[in-house]
Amino acid sequence: MKRLLLLPFLCAAVTAIGIALDPTTAAPRFYQVLLIVAALATAIGGYATTTRFAPGDNLFVSWLFVGIGYSLSTIRYSIRLIALLTGTTLLPRGVLDTMLILQNVAIAVALLMFVRAWRATGLTANETHGKHAMYVLLGIIVALVVGGYPLVQGFQTRGASTVLLISTLGDVVGIALIVPLTLSALALRGGLLMQVWLALALTELFWMFYDVWLAVREHLAGARVGTGIEQMIRVTAIVFAFVATVAQRRAAPRA
Repeated sequence: MKRLLLLPFLCAAVTAIGIALDPTTAAPRFYQVLLIVAALATAIGGYATTTRFAPGDNLFVSWLFVGIGYSLSTIRYSIRLIALLTGTTLLPRGVLDTMLILQNVAIAVALLMFVRAWRATGLTANETHGKHAMYVLLGIIVALVVGGYPLVQGFQTRGASTVLLISTLGDVVGIALIVPLTLSALALRGGLLMQVWLALALTELFWMFYDVWLAVREHLAGARVGTGIEQMIRVTAIVFAFVATVAQRRAAPRA
């Protein structure tokens, strides 16, 4: 399982190949193919993980919404690839943005259900109310500190940065939810469940890095390198979600 945690970084290294490709044709198609493969694998992993739980369980709902979220992501990436290959836009921008909103809502619901499932285990019984409140507050602070600048950029340039604004708002919610959950899970000291939460936390963290990079890349790198780093971060975030699905299936017996 520890070796599996290296997979996202290996995939990021493969994604970096795109920097050497033609930035007008080959590179965008290469990036989209990688994103489709990563998102589809994660969606399938999310649905497969639901088989470890009975319908109605919090974790069943959590992984179901992970599958739904990354299914929407797969569809969006596929539509973009078709547009790159044919020059034809299948759906208007508004429809794609709506799918992005639904994707972020699905992931937020999934994380909320993860928090409910974690509390239901009784593993947080030894936490005092003050300690739990401190974890929640820390999660909110981390989310606002890391996501603050992209949010401001999104509000200032709403017409050009709708995707950035929507994505960052979703990731702020994700970070705020996942930080207290991860801090609690660290008490497991290396157990399989801790690896699930760690992978989920790294997913949200890299999505936040993605939002930050979108906001600052034009000041730090050229178009080719900046786009390459953007796609590397994106692929890393998605593959960490896939790793979380694998870790959960190993940690839970089949329902």
